[in-house]
Amino acid sequence: MTFKEWVLELFKDERGSISIKPVVSLLGSIFLCFTLTANSFSHGDIKPSDKLVEAVMIMTIVGMGADTWDKFSQKKKTNE
Repeated sequence: MTFKEWVLELFKDERGSISIKPVVSLLGSIFLCFTLTANSFSHGDIKPSDKLVEAVMIMTIVGMGADTWDKFSQKKKTNE
């Protein structure tokens, strides 16, 4: 398995199709990391709204939690 295949596998759901939850979580994480980095080098006058950052944080946490729940709550297939 190559690195590209492994990364794509992270974004797939139990049916094998790309799920939106890990994509939203990744984009939210990137946004939050970029915002924290940009705020550490800028003045206090230039900063995003606290409510906006909290909303993105909540969406990211819910997306990660829901995706984790889906990954580990798969029903075991029975051989008939």
